[in-house]
Amino acid sequence: MRSRLFDVVRDRTGSALVEFTLVLPVLLFLILGLAQFGLIFYNYILVTNAAATGARQFSISRLDTSAYTDTVSAINNATTNLSGLTITMSVNGTTCSTNSTCQTALQTAYTAATIPPEPVSVTVSYTCSSNSIMPTYLINLVGVCPLTSTMQQPVE
Repeated sequence: MRSRLFDVVRDRTGSALVEFTLVLPVLLFLILGLAQFGLIFYNYILVTNAAATGARQFSISRLDTSAYTDTVSAINNATTNLSGLTITMSVNGTTCSTNSTCQTALQTAYTAATIPPEPVSVTVSYTCSSNSIMPTYLINLVGVCPLTSTMQQPVE
């Protein structure tokens, strides 16, 4: 009986399986965390490019009767696979949210003829919750979301 007990203690055939089950959750967490970081970084690049595209479109739209709609459309085209964007536009600090108010604000900013020209500002925000690999509460612990980018351009 005693020799059988010592044989069980010396047997190491299942040790690799036990070690693997201890290391597997940590390894999966690291791999999924890396993939999630890459996805968030890709989305940040999309949001930044969308804000730059929107600011460029908005700054040249002073003669356009649908400046707001065209700018929102340009931003949505720049972020083809992101949904749930929050878009805020302003001309020289005055927020505009319709075509008529944006056109009036752009005309006023252009005719002011100040040096440097009055700026337009476009802010694009994304919440990160729609295409997440890891649970949202883990992403929010890091503090990178929501992704927000603001770009400014002079009125032309």
